[in-house]
Amino acid sequence: MAKMSLSGWVCVVTDASRGMGRAIALKMFEAGATVYIIERGNCVPVVCDSTKDEDIEQLFEQLKREQNGRLDILVNNVYAEIQVHTAMTFWETDQSIWDSINNTGLRYVFVLSQVCLLSQQATSCPRVC
Repeated sequence: MAKMSLSGWVCVVTDASRGMGRAIALKMFEAGATVYIIERGNCVPVVCDSTKDEDIEQLFEQLKREQNGRLDILVNNVYAEIQVHTAMTFWETDQSIWDSINNTGLRYVFVLSQVCLLSQQATSCPRVC
């Protein structure tokens, strides 16, 4: 099977310090992409608080400066786990905690995707997943 080449591509992967996000970011990096990871990592780390719209806007300002605004792929891989935020199992979790986790995770995907697509209208249309 031929290896995919992403040489020259610019990618953003959220929640890439572990798990699936890390695996995606590493594969993109190995395929030649410049990978901005929102969290910690070995590529181009970006500090981005998922609850602050200003941080998301600053990410795209950084892309404008460093990559002439280019972004080829955005991978929305952010989602909070209940066990990360509480010592409860799923079935013990209060609905207010569930709502908070979902509102944060879903809002982040919406805002990040929206800012991404708005910032890219003049240049290109990135792949958003």
